[in-house]
Amino acid sequence: MAARVWTVQNQKGGTTKTTTATNIAACLATVHKKNVLLVDLDGTQGSATDWASARSDDAPPVPCVIMRENIKRDLPRISAGYDYVIIDGVPQISTLTSDTVKIADLVIIPVQPSQYDIWATRDMVQLVKDRQEVTDGLPRAALMVARAIRNTIIERTATEALHGYELPVLSAKTYQSVSYLNGIAEGRSVFDLPASDGARDDIEAVTLELLEMDK
Repeated sequence: MAARVWTVQNQKGGTTKTTTATNIAACLATVHKKNVLLVDLDGTQGSATDWASARSDDAPPVPCVIMRENIKRDLPRISAGYDYVIIDGVPQISTLTSDTVKIADLVIIPVQPSQYDIWATRDMVQLVKDRQEVTDGLPRAALMVARAIRNTIIERTATEALHGYELPVLSAKTYQSVSYLNGIAEGRSVFDLPASDGARDDIEAVTLELLEMDK
């Protein structure tokens, strides 16, 4: 059975793409006991690759490969034997971005709750919609409010604004927390934190909602 391919995409930088991708990958590997391959499309920064390389031998493995060209051709071969592929996308609209959307089963678009970020998401949303129009609604896609401040007017109005793009908006969100920063250099995720940590709950809720969408 072929791996399910989820890609975390937004053309704007600083939208938590890598944080989201690595923590979802860790959730699938740690909580759901899946074989997960992380794909890093940003060969310049390589942040996802550095994170995966730093993981402890005692942690559930999340291997990572850097891919740039020929992802449509090469990914099926590289991903053989994995349950999920999580792609950390590039912060731009490019041929690579388009090719990644074409091979994905699910596109996750993290958006910070500011009007500038919501506006900047427009092109990514349109790229997904254009693909869905010629492929009977595939890939599935969802917008995700990221790095929100809990129970604020900004959080609520951002969610309402994203619904205007006429793509599903995840009920689950991620919130501002230093938990996402702790342990990155050692390849840790929020699942290395105590079970009571709120960031851990948030990523698990996001992942569960995505799993339900991808049935």
